[in-house]
Amino acid sequence: MAVIGIGVDAVDIPRVRTAITRTPSLLGRLFTERERATCTSRCGELRMGGLAARFAAKEAVLKAFGGAMPGFRFRDVEVLNDPSGRPVVTLSGGAARHAGAIGVSSIHLSLTTSDQLAVANALIEGTA
Repeated sequence: MAVIGIGVDAVDIPRVRTAITRTPSLLGRLFTERERATCTSRCGELRMGGLAARFAAKEAVLKAFGGAMPGFRFRDVEVLNDPSGRPVVTLSGGAARHAGAIGVSSIHLSLTTSDQLAVANALIEGTA
């Protein structure tokens, strides 16, 4: 396996809260239904830190691909968690086609949040 690319991104959580409050349609444009469900608390409130971390992850993955992906949409990069809590990336649409074309075999992801900041690191491996 070879490293195809690495990417990092940091997102200001209050800025995400403001953007989604101002433009609620961003939720559907940026996040899949499963991501939104993952970031909804038991009382039905959206957890902005989780959404910000997923947005940072999407940006980090895009950067790891070199910043350009034909036909890329943010919802083509879905960030969920496996049963142990580890973040897992699933690609679809243009992102999946591009990954297949360049020989991607795995994407490793690390996320962290504080009260104000969400940070994501992505490492892409493959046969390229």
